[in-house]
Amino acid sequence: MFTRTLVARSCFIRPLSAFRSIRSESVKKIFEPELEKPSTSERKNLVISRIAERVSDQRNRLFAIIYINRRQFKVSQDDIIHIHHNVPLDIGDKIKLEKVLMVGGKDFSIFGRPLLNPEHVTVHATVIEKTVSSPEVDYTHISGKQIQKLDWLSHELTVLRINEILVDKAVLGKNNS
Repeated sequence: MFTRTLVARSCFIRPLSAFRSIRSESVKKIFEPELEKPSTSERKNLVISRIAERVSDQRNRLFAIIYINRRQFKVSQDDIIHIHHNVPLDIGDKIKLEKVLMVGGKDFSIFGRPLLNPEHVTVHATVIEKTVSSPEVDYTHISGKQIQKLDWLSHELTVLRINEILVDKAVLGKNNS
């Protein structure tokens, strides 16, 4: 649908297309001098070096999005996550989570397509608890048939603590060059 924009000027109305633009090529040359733009490879190397600085800095807190049991979790160091279902691990076992979708910090993000290479990005975790969830009531009543069914459901949980997120600097050079 085509609509016209109108501008009110004192006693009459004119469409915006009736006004001329005050910017011409000569005005652009005076007020907008051309700056040298860095090449694509220079910009890429600058971004890679800045991300490498952030990754190597121990004060920078990294986060990762990991994939476990058909669910995604956003985790950082010392986080605790609950995994539904009984995972065949014992308490105190240290595991390496290799399905990492994304790693990032305050100033950068590295995305996988769909996963990051497990040789370059790893998340280490420890099993700290195996428990069950609080009981939930599953009540079914069918009217007219006088059928009532009451079930108490509890789900098994495995609790993990994220120990550390490690990013190898090689991931920067291989993904971006």
